Amino acid sequence: MPCCQHCGEIVDEGVVFCPKCGEILAGEDTEWQEFQIQGEVDEAKHRANMYTILAIVLATVGLMGGGVLCVGTGSVGFFGIAFVCLGVGSTAWAGRYEHKARSLKRQLSRCN
Repeated sequence: MPCCQHCGEIVDEGVVFCPKCGEILAGEDTEWQEFQIQGEVDEAKHRANMYTILAIVLATVGLMGGGVLCVGTGSVGFFGIAFVCLGVGSTAWAGRYEHKARSLKRQLSRCN
């Protein structure tokens, strides 16, 4: 099994980053590694966009539905609050994937 050149951690075959120190594991085929990293960046951006859209939809449904249901039936309006909370949670996940995309981009720029 290969080892990280920076910290000495034993890593699995095909791993792009060291799980312990986060350094790029330079191999013979750096173009392939850069391609893999770019794929991970694109996937993280896609997921961040998906969670952002989900947050907007959930918060809108929660506010509109909760407002209508709260006026009409009282306690049923709590479903709107649940949707708003899910929207806030989706926003947190979107931020997490945006952070992942930014850190992968930084590591990709260090490769070049």
